[in-house]
Amino acid sequence: MTRDEVLERLKAQRAEFDARVHAIPGDSLDEPVPGSLHSPKQIVAHVNAYERLIVDRLRAARLGEKTAFDRDRVGWEAFNDRIWAESAEQPAEVVLSRSARDFLELLEEVAILGNAELSETRGVTAAIDPAWLQGRSLSEVIGVDGFEHYSAHFAQLEAAARA
Repeated sequence: MTRDEVLERLKAQRAEFDARVHAIPGDSLDEPVPGSLHSPKQIVAHVNAYERLIVDRLRAARLGEKTAFDRDRVGWEAFNDRIWAESAEQPAEVVLSRSARDFLELLEEVAILGNAELSETRGVTAAIDPAWLQGRSLSEVIGVDGFEHYSAHFAQLEAAARA
């Protein structure tokens, strides 16, 4: 997948995610989604945490710094538990604002990548922790943690909007 394709998929899927979030009344953002323990605000924070990881990994790799993050070492379950707990106490406005800002940073970081870095082990990709890549290309893991991740939460957000 080329850089332009990755950017387009990120933008398109994030727009659909955002539309679902914005369909939820503001006073319901802190209420648990029907059938879930988590609120829409927490879902936004959860998705945002993965976007932030992509940004931080790419920046660290570009600077030649260590790219091992707790998500890769302690597992996604422990990482998610931490994000759910932290976001429960944060105001919805803060979560939404941070998410919008971090998404723009994600687009900026991906725009810097070359097509070869997204498909091969070269440039930034050569410095990325293999625990995150797990033998996949950088475009594939950006998909898993980015544009494919958004749609995984569409049904929850739609349920919150209907509640």
